[in-house]
Amino acid sequence: MTEVGGATGEGAYPFPLARDTYRISANVEPASAPMLHVGADHADVLALRSRILDAEPRRFVAAPHAAAASWDALVWLLDRTAREQDGVSLERDGLRYRWTDPRRGVEQEFVFGDASTLPEHPLTFAGRQVEEDVVVLGARDDRLWLDAGMVVFASVWSLAFDHGMSFAELHGPVPSPEVFARAERFLLRMQPGDAYRRLNWGLQLDDRPDLSLDAHPAWGPRRARLEVHDVGSEVHLRTEVQHLVRLPMSGAVLFLIGVRLLPLAEVATVPAWSARLVSVLDTLPEEVRSYKDLGVLGSMAADWLRRSSA
Repeated sequence: MTEVGGATGEGAYPFPLARDTYRISANVEPASAPMLHVGADHADVLALRSRILDAEPRRFVAAPHAAAASWDALVWLLDRTAREQDGVSLERDGLRYRWTDPRRGVEQEFVFGDASTLPEHPLTFAGRQVEEDVVVLGARDDRLWLDAGMVVFASVWSLAFDHGMSFAELHGPVPSPEVFARAERFLLRMQPGDAYRRLNWGLQLDDRPDLSLDAHPAWGPRRARLEVHDVGSEVHLRTEVQHLVRLPMSGAVLFLIGVRLLPLAEVATVPAWSARLVSVLDTLPEEVRSYKDLGVLGSMAADWLRRSSA
């Protein structure tokens, strides 16, 4: 898949760089609809997510104390999907719900809080219905903790390893830790129902959405060798559209990560994007360049974009 979840072109792809220089920042903004992405390859993306999870169950984790938040996340995600997508529906009668997605032949009745009425954990079921990875951050003792999640498209991290970590521990490797200390305080002040969006970005060598540490044997050796024959078609801009939602019943923070990929050849078709990406890559602080592993790959991409624009 050359671009996970959507069409290319200015106004369609969520180009992540707002300025000609880049520094690590929280860069949150109020979320706007739609929050859940549905691309032309929607069914293929959902099928891939399920295949990865079925082959590697460790891509899902949930602490026992995260049960209430997981049910809260399930209902929020299904309700949001039904509001944003034609054809799917979530009907409610008290604690009883019926979820229907006729495009995929899915119809499931369940009782809120009753695990026996679902074929799997509520967060796993929810994660199979959307393109985004799903993480639940529990709020305890004025801190956030990674309590549960279904993550199959991680970028150089592993849900199984990070499960149970605090927000500060999760962002320990990131330069400018004070940025994420402020971000945690911001998230803890969010009110039930509040929703915000941020964009993260990087470069990668193919259109593989799964860059998790779990899958490192499949993508890591080529990344280490920087084996590239056609920079324009092989090197991709990776944008993660991240949403943060304060769940209404449990007070947990729902963290959604949607992966969108665009080959440099497509970036080059929008001159403003090409020029901005070159500027950002040329001026990255060394600690950010190292953290994002953009030493050689960033220079390679910038040089190719310069030649392309010339």
